[in-house]
This record gives sequence, structure tokens and C-alpha cells, in this order.
Amino acid sequence: MKMKIQFIVLPLITLLFIASSIAYAQNKNSAADNRNAIDRMTKELGLNETQRGKVEGILSAEQKKVEAVFNEERKKLQLIQEETRSNLQAVLTPEQMQKLENKMRQEGSKNNAQKK
Repeated sequence: MKMKIQFIVLPLITLLFIASSIAYAQNKNSAADNRNAIDRMTKELGLNETQRGKVEGILSAEQKKVEAVFNEERKKLQLIQEETRSNLQAVLTPEQMQKLENKMRQEGSKNNAQKK
């Protein structure tokens, strides 16, 4: 029974970890992405300086809203992860919990290496 729980929960925890990492990465790169988007729009649409300034304002406001959503979702994911970890600690032995945590770190390292 414990093995079945591990095989079900490990992918769930890994998924939550990946989702948190993606949200962080998206927030980290969004300012540069906005600049690139503004440059592309200026070139492709032939924006004048007034339009470019307004587009920058619109995208900046959107970026702040998106970051707020990501931050809120990250908090929710962290709460779920903490609850899951607590529930697992109630079922698994300390040795099993250590193995699970080591496995999660390995999976996280693999995922980070694949992103680069």
C-alpha cells in the first residue's frame, strides 16, 4: 500500500514543483519579453513614439497583473506541497521520507537541466 502511495504522490509532488519553477521562470523573464514584444510591435506595426509609450504602459500594467496571479498561485501550490509533505510524513517512515525527498531533488535537478 505504501508503495502505491509513493507511485501516485511522487508524480504529483514533482508536478507541483515543476509548476512552481515555471511560474518563477515566467516572472523572471517577463520584463525582457515585454521589451522584445514592444520592439517587435514597433517594427512590425510601425508604431509612432506616442503609440509605443501607450503600448509600454499597457504591457507594464498587464505584467503586474500577471505577476500578481503567479504569486497567488505559487502561494497556493506551496500550501498544497506543505500539506502533502505533512500527510506523507504521517504515513512514511523517516527513511522512506528521506528517500522520497532525495528522489524529488533528483527529479527537480533533471527538469532544471532539461530547461537550459
